[in-house]
Amino acid sequence: MLNFKLSSIWGFAGMAIGLCAFLFNYYMVPISLPGYKVLVSPAIFTLRFFSEETYFAPKMILFLSGQFVGYFLLGCIVQLIKQITLRKNKSL
Repeated sequence: MLNFKLSSIWGFAGMAIGLCAFLFNYYMVPISLPGYKVLVSPAIFTLRFFSEETYFAPKMILFLSGQFVGYFLLGCIVQLIKQITLRKNKSL
């Protein structure tokens, strides 16, 4: 059984990571954050389906939504892998 509360915490942590990475990358123009594309890859994937002419506010909502969904799914996958390994160890 998946713990959706824990996955939601992962999702909100992903949103916070994405927001911090975006703000750092936005305000520190001469410096690029190492690993930025890895940290915000769910958001970048979500924004690929939309035009560059989209206004900033809807883009930011999509950015944060993509981050939440990506990290939520990552939390679910981690929990499933843990459960599978525990069941394998239990059956041995």
